[in-house]
Amino acid sequence: MKPAITGRVRCLPNDIYVVNTAVGDVLVNSPPESLKFLLAQGISPPSYIVLPPDAPVGGEPGSSGFVRRGINYASVEFIIYANFFGQQRRTTLITVTKNQAARLRLLLQETINGPVDLAEWPAVWLKHECETVAFYPQLGRSPTIDDMVTIVALEEGGGDFDSVQIRCDGSHVVFLERGSEVARVPAAITTVAHPLKIAPPQPLARQAITLQFIGGSDGFDPTGITTCFLAYIGAGQPLLFDAAAYLNVRLAHLGLAPRQIDLVIISHAHEDHIAGLPELILTGGKRVQLVTAQPIYRSLLRVLGAMLDLPPDSVAELFDFFPLDPGQPLDLHGYHFESIYAVHSIPTIAVRVAGIGYSGDMRYDEAWLTHLYQTGHLSAERLAALRRFAEGAEVLVHDMGGGAIHTTPTAQLLRDLSARNRRVVLAHTSRRDFDTIGELADRVEVAGSGHIVGIGEVISDDEQRQRFETLTICPIFARLPVNERADLAARCAIVDYAADAIIAYEGDFSDGSAYVVHHGIVEILVGGESVRLLGRGNSIGERGALIGEPRTSTMRAHSDVQLLQITPDLFATVAARLELRDAFARAEWLWQQPGLMLLPWATLLDLALDFQPQVVAAGSTLCWQGERGSYGYLLVSGRLMFTGATQGESDRSGDCFGIRSVLRGEPYRLTVTVLTDSVVWMIGASALQRLYLLYPDVLLHLQTIDH
Repeated sequence: MKPAITGRVRCLPNDIYVVNTAVGDVLVNSPPESLKFLLAQGISPPSYIVLPPDAPVGGEPGSSGFVRRGINYASVEFIIYANFFGQQRRTTLITVTKNQAARLRLLLQETINGPVDLAEWPAVWLKHECETVAFYPQLGRSPTIDDMVTIVALEEGGGDFDSVQIRCDGSHVVFLERGSEVARVPAAITTVAHPLKIAPPQPLARQAITLQFIGGSDGFDPTGITTCFLAYIGAGQPLLFDAAAYLNVRLAHLGLAPRQIDLVIISHAHEDHIAGLPELILTGGKRVQLVTAQPIYRSLLRVLGAMLDLPPDSVAELFDFFPLDPGQPLDLHGYHFESIYAVHSIPTIAVRVAGIGYSGDMRYDEAWLTHLYQTGHLSAERLAALRRFAEGAEVLVHDMGGGAIHTTPTAQLLRDLSARNRRVVLAHTSRRDFDTIGELADRVEVAGSGHIVGIGEVISDDEQRQRFETLTICPIFARLPVNERADLAARCAIVDYAADAIIAYEGDFSDGSAYVVHHGIVEILVGGESVRLLGRGNSIGERGALIGEPRTSTMRAHSDVQLLQITPDLFATVAARLELRDAFARAEWLWQQPGLMLLPWATLLDLALDFQPQVVAAGSTLCWQGERGSYGYLLVSGRLMFTGATQGESDRSGDCFGIRSVLRGEPYRLTVTVLTDSVVWMIGASALQRLYLLYPDVLLHLQTIDH
């Protein structure tokens, strides 16, 4: 759907609209980095923001609440900061429903001031310290959400502003002035979200410690990406420190897939550090293993729950959590982690692991910390702990930025830090050069997007191992035994495409090959419209290779692309080995389901391999309430009756029963009886566990529609 262009509407990428009205500009939709998109276009941040309706329940995997395909369209925190601290004005947030308004308030309370309940803070001293850091002279205290925003709901009459009225008719947001319509924009999110900036890929020579920065800037810089980096330690898979927005695409441009990330370390819940977390959790293709302190974890559950319109315990089921509390080291996956609470405005941890130190937005200033100690805001033990944590790292990544809550880089500070650590990397800043570095240039550097830091001996690698890894992170081909997968990797051909080249056109007949993205990003277009971006480890072309029909989409190289080509003879062998032809009809059926049709066809083929079709005679019982079972059920055709926690009948193709119970190891909540001869697909506990590990978005979707 296109907006009604009236001269009042300015269209930006990612379904962002700016509507000019008598009360000023109004922003419609606020995906991550909206402030950057606005500033890049020379638009001052509007003080009115309209947020979209919640995603339809069960409508599309990866979509729930404010979130569409893993992207949160209520990312308003930095526009609020820009208005409050830059323009000294409040931001009015306009939701469709009062439920959304309540959730948005909860989210912002958590991210701006930290936990509301004092019992959620690990200690009273930390709350007082955060309030001291956030002190705002104009108020004589730290700002609160009520200082910064007004939140109203359209369903409660919150759309009237002097001569301007804002309405939502379900399909459009409508703007009226004195009763006459002046503009309307779609309420639906329809486009594939793209980041404003991408880190340029650079050759990565692995060393004993290697850092690769996805971004090194702050949330206000339209020319840079917020700080987020990968840490490679030895020959292991990368650790991810914080989660920048549009993370999947940004990883793909660096030749990585989210499935390759070992652990995700989150320093705190500010938007610029977690904007990519919903996307990574829901659409990354691998169950996230998250490391942070327990108070920050609980904040994340509440924040993500508000985004997704889910209770915190349901959010907790979407990823694995490993506590890294200050004073309680964590040994995990061969790594030894330590942490300390950073000096910041909300609970934040600074982290040490394997010679790497990450300050996590800490305001570190020796003179200022000494002043806080002398005025009674820091204890002697706290001051000593902060000083100890800032020394002894092989490489210290230190967030800068200045102001009240970030470190201001001074010549003395850089001398102190560089004397205590082998190398210091400055991040979280839009500045690329500092006069204060001077003679310290061999020990102090500034991290921009794509920046690489290497320490220690070089780790050798080879193309064959890289090919094997690409096939291993592709769910379909990962089903092959290791020796067969290694043989396939050795026999694949390599095909290169320059950026913007067409790999295949919609309507072309298949060449009989299947392909796996090895490097770069492939854009999928249907009818000329972009529907998804695929990075490393995603496979394409299986449908045509299996049946030889014309291609259903156009594939374009979104960047320079390298594909592994599984030639027709090779693919025929693999298809027979994995019984892909037997699963073809099931994949086609899944493709016709409204909630699944936007998934890549290869994902549906992989899912189809785990379902077992059964014809069930009338009068049979699929499951009994209170009993524990090993199978969940998907109705394909026929009619079922269910009794127990809820009661009713279903003849709706695609309805699910028992999936949540089997996955959680709980008794069935319903008795399900077959009323007519029916076709039912069964999925076993081990297959559901695989779903749990690989497809959190699909799992959430099935749990949503499960009776």
